[in-house]
Amino acid sequence: MSQFQCPICGKFVSVRYYDPSDFDDDIFLVQVQGLGRGKGVEITETYSLLNGDNPELLELISDRIGVLYALLYEDDEAEEEDSIDLDEDHGDAEEDDV
Repeated sequence: MSQFQCPICGKFVSVRYYDPSDFDDDIFLVQVQGLGRGKGVEITETYSLLNGDNPELLELISDRIGVLYALLYEDDEAEEEDSIDLDEDHGDAEEDDV
């Protein structure tokens, strides 16, 4: 079974069951409390990081997402810049012909 590692948190996720359409468009901080040895945990509090309660953690996540965004869209931005340069060069050539 193939898994990938989340570049934000480091968690491993099965590729087979990865479905981002089920995810919330928010970043939650979840407080948990242990139920005792081997009995798991229970959620005691959940709140959104986007409301500004923990700006240091949100800044870390934001910086990391910025790096990932740049990696994912670096080629697209370069292609757009090349396309703009070609359009500008083409426009100059038309003006020279007139």
